[in-house]
Amino acid sequence: MSPSEYQEPDIKTPPVEVVDPNSDPSGTVVSQFNQYWLQFQRWFDRLPVLAKGAVAIALVFVALSLLTKVLHLVASIISVGISALILYGLYRIFLKPNLQP
Repeated sequence: MSPSEYQEPDIKTPPVEVVDPNSDPSGTVVSQFNQYWLQFQRWFDRLPVLAKGAVAIALVFVALSLLTKVLHLVASIISVGISALILYGLYRIFLKPNLQP
């Protein structure tokens, strides 16, 4: 029996919609960033002067804390790399058997 014989004649399969996973329906990332940036600027412009100062100070603190976290991460990666080089050197000196005849 063929597969068409198993189906009832009054039941139709719905058409399949092909969706491209690489397409971004709401635009590019740059345009989305520009939209958020314009929204932030409009919001910031409506604030009173004192609130603008407070937001600016808060943004400076957030930026500095992010910078310190990134610098800590870079320092940790460098420390791990130096430790790995030292351990590899010790392995080569003490544990690797001498293969010279």
